[in-house]
Amino acid sequence: LHRKFPALKGIRIDYSWWGWVDVSHDMMPRITQPDPRQSVFYALGYGGNGVSFSAHAGRRMAQRIAGRTDKAFELPIYGSALEYPNVFDTVRSRAFAPFRRFGQRFLYHWYYLRDEKF
Repeated sequence: LHRKFPALKGIRIDYSWWGWVDVSHDMMPRITQPDPRQSVFYALGYGGNGVSFSAHAGRRMAQRIAGRTDKAFELPIYGSALEYPNVFDTVRSRAFAPFRRFGQRFLYHWYYLRDEKF
C-alpha cells in the first residue's frame, strides 16, 4: 500500500476487503421485479458502491414488495430487467453469458499488471 501512497508508510492496517465488483453491462443499478407474474425481485449492479447503496436498495425493494407506489419507482433502475451480455454492440444473446467470467478474469489480471507492474 505504501508503494502507491508513500504517506501511509508505517501505518498499520488492521482490516481490508477485496472482491468482485458488481457492475451491470450498462453501468446502471437495478432494483426490480423482472416478471410481475412472479414474486421474484432483485437488486444488483451497484458499481462498487454496494456498502451504502445496498441498504437503500433493500429499503426500496421492501417498499415495492409491500405495494407502495412512489413517483421514484418510475425511474429506469426500478423497471428495467438486466440485459444479457452485449458483444461489441452487435449481438444480444444469453448464449454468451457463460463466457463473461473469462473476460472478467482477463481484465482483472490486466488491471493488476497495469497497477502493480507497469
